Order: sequence, then structure tokens, then C-alpha cells
Amino acid sequence: MKQKKKKDKFYHVLALILVIVTVLALSVLIYFNIIPLKYFIPGTVLLSIIIFFLVKKLCRKTCLFTKLVSSFFSIILIIIMIIGINYAFGTISFFNNIFDNGQRTETYELYVLNNSDYSKISELKNQKIALYDNGEEEFASSIKELERKLTFKEKKYTNIDDAVNSLLNEETEGLYINSSLMDIYLEDHHIENQIRNLESIDLKIKTESELNEVNVTKKPFVVYLSGIDTSGKVNKSARSDVNLAAVVNPKSGKILIISIPRDYYVTLNSKNAKDKLTHAGIYGVLESAKTVGNLLDTEVNYYARVNFTSFIKIIDTIEGISVNVEKPTYRYNGDIDCGANRVCEQNSKREFANKMIYIKPGQNTLNGEEALAYARNRHQYAGEDNARGRHQAQIIEAMINKLSNASTLTKYNKILSSLKSGVLTNIDQDSITKLINMQLDKNIKWQIETTALTGSNGYDKTYSTGGLKAYVMIPDEESLAETKAKIKEYLVVK
Repeated sequence: MKQKKKKDKFYHVLALILVIVTVLALSVLIYFNIIPLKYFIPGTVLLSIIIFFLVKKLCRKTCLFTKLVSSFFSIILIIIMIIGINYAFGTISFFNNIFDNGQRTETYELYVLNNSDYSKISELKNQKIALYDNGEEEFASSIKELERKLTFKEKKYTNIDDAVNSLLNEETEGLYINSSLMDIYLEDHHIENQIRNLESIDLKIKTESELNEVNVTKKPFVVYLSGIDTSGKVNKSARSDVNLAAVVNPKSGKILIISIPRDYYVTLNSKNAKDKLTHAGIYGVLESAKTVGNLLDTEVNYYARVNFTSFIKIIDTIEGISVNVEKPTYRYNGDIDCGANRVCEQNSKREFANKMIYIKPGQNTLNGEEALAYARNRHQYAGEDNARGRHQAQIIEAMINKLSNASTLTKYNKILSSLKSGVLTNIDQDSITKLINMQLDKNIKWQIETTALTGSNGYDKTYSTGGLKAYVMIPDEESLAETKAKIKEYLVVK
């Protein structure tokens, strides 16, 4: 008798657990709002019938075989729902991880001559240090951080050329400078073998987003997409090598993708000074987004920043993208012979030689490394940056096509995993889940149009180098005017 009561208690407890887990699982689905109502309601009804049937069999007097079968299916359902709930909370963690809280990292570096005997920062005590002051508020804060580590004699410069030369000419023993600005300088002055970084200081900066968010399923919106180098942390101030704007109209099912050359000569939003677009990223992704908005005469609502590592991972996760690779104009990429009728580029780790990525022109299914190589290649095409912009727009179009496919969306968790720690965005969880819900519900066949802003080669002063002249791309006004007109068309709600 006691044995029978114990068995009955087990079945009752199992039934209770089944009901609790089911309620929790349905609550999670309602919270995320990913599954459209036309699937959610009948699915919930069917699940409720199954649960009711199982609970009934577990709690009422039935034969042992029925009890065992009901227990088996109950345990299977409980396990499945617990796994689903676990994924759901993992998704919440993911969104919290990629959502931009406004904090960015600014890195400053202390350089010394490569042939000097200095091996640690303390050895520069009481030595003369060249400070390149670019006029940013953060510079003063970074100096305080340096002073906590070292007592030194300072010599300030407002011209980056003078600051670097003071070290090279041994007028100073060290050079303290924003790392992103030093990267810019090294692009045109190849002195990497003459200097080395002795110490790095990371400065945490808090910024507030001033972008106007919208209901993404009802109103058109503009997203700025920024790609930074593989070695860069996503929240680190860094140059933006890829700059795209996507105008999305959820009502018409149309997307306009605009590629903007990295060296486009623009007016920086917060500086009111001319510079390359790529340099805007030094002052944060929000600066780049607003600068692009001003350039295109439109309001940018959202931004997403991705590093090259995540770019590769997401393409590999969705099993490649279909791209019609443009035939190269030239056989050589710089001084490298790519062979007849082939595109070749360094890999994601910037390795050449036997690590090169080779792609044949024509329709291809590109993996992550190949897609990145095609997006970066410019030396093999006439127009260089103009051609690179076209290719980047092609890749984004192919990614949208693949990601909007219902079968691809079933890999939801794998896609999220591939983006972890490699994406920064101000698009909130609610907006993303609304878009997924809308896509699953309506299965929209997005009409995608791509365009690339063009320009001509120039040489002019840039704000980020303290007024030094550098290569820039002068915007083609006709190209810019045509793109602005297209944007206005896409923003109309019909």
C-alpha cells in the first residue's frame, strides 16, 4: 500500500513539474514575441491539449503501462522545454552583451625608439616626453593616468608630425599619443621599424546616444553599419574600414544599401571640421553615424558595429553567401601576382604568401574568409575604393537575402553565438524580435537595391592629423544628390 502511494506521489509531482515548466516556457515565448500569432495560438492550443492529456493520465487511476508511457513523454517534453528556456535566457544575455551602453575604450600609447634600452615605463622617470594634444577632452584625463605611473617632463605638440619627429630626432625620450591617431600617421609614414610601444593606457569614456528610434515594423528607418579591423575590440575607438547605410522600409519590403568609401572627405559631426570618414570612428561609432546622417541629409536611427572576426563567423554559420564576384581589372594586387583572371587578397590575419585567399570571378558561394577578402580588395579594380564599395554592398545584400530565409532563421541561436562579443549596436532586443516575428509571419521577399557613392582622388588637410594633408576621396556631388533623392523615396510610407 505504501509502495503504491509513493508511486502515485511521483506521478503527481511529475505532472506538477510538467505544468510549471510549460507555463514558464509559454511565458518566455510571449516575452520574446518571436513566434507570430498565427503559429503561436494553434501551437499553444495543441501543446495545452497534450499537457492536459498527460496530466490526466498521470493523476488518475490507469494501468501501469499507460502511466509509464505518459511519464516517458512528460519527461521528454520537460527536457525539451528546459533546453528552450535555457536558450531563451542565453538570448537575453546575448542582447545585453551586444547592446551599446555608451561606454567606449580610448587607448593611448607611450612610444620609444626601437633601438633604445627602455624595457619598462619606470625607466623613463624624469625624462622628456612628447605629448601630442589633439584638442580632445579625453587627452587631459589620459595624462592624469600616465602621471599615476610616471613622473616626467612634458613637451606638448599640436602637430602630430612635430611630435613624432621630436622622438625620431631624439629631442624627447618618449611619445605619448592616441593609438588610433598613431595608426593614421603610420598609414602614410612607414616608421614602424623605428619605434615601439612601451606602455598602453586604456581610458573608459561614457557617451549618450542621441539617435531617434522608431517602430521598426511600421516606419522606415536608417541603420549605419560599421566594420572595424579584426584586431580592434568592438567598443574601442577605432577607424571604420567599412561604412554602409541601410534604408529599410518594412511596409514596402524594400531596402536601399548605400556604400560610402572609407576615405570620403566629410565634415565630422561634433568637430565641424573636414576629415576622412574612416577617422570619424576614432571618436566613437555614434560620431560616425551622425556624420553619415549629415552627409546623406537624413536621420540615422540605429547603428551596428562589427569586427571582421564576427563577420567571418556569421557567414560561415549561415553556410556561405551567394555573390557574383566582379572580374578584376588588373592581375596584380600591389606587387603580388594573383594569376590570370583571379581575385586575391590577404586573409583576415593580414597574412600573404601561402595564406592568400583566391576567388574566381562569377557566381560563387563565398565562405567567411572569401567574403572578407572580396570586401577588402581594391587594388585589382579600376576606381579602387569605388569598386570596393560596390563589392561591400553586394555582400550585405547577399547576407540579408540569406538571413531573411525562414530556414536560416531556424539557426537563430547559432547566429547569435557567432556574433557574441563581436557586435555593438543600439538596436534593442524588442526591435530585433519584432523584425524576426514580422519576417516569420509575412515571409517578406525583400527587394534590395544597392548603390555606392563615388568620388575622385584628392589630397587635403584632415582634422585628426592636426591639419596635415593626406589622401582623401572628394565626393562626387552628382552621385551624392542622386543617392539623397533615392533615400527620400525609400522613406515614404505607402
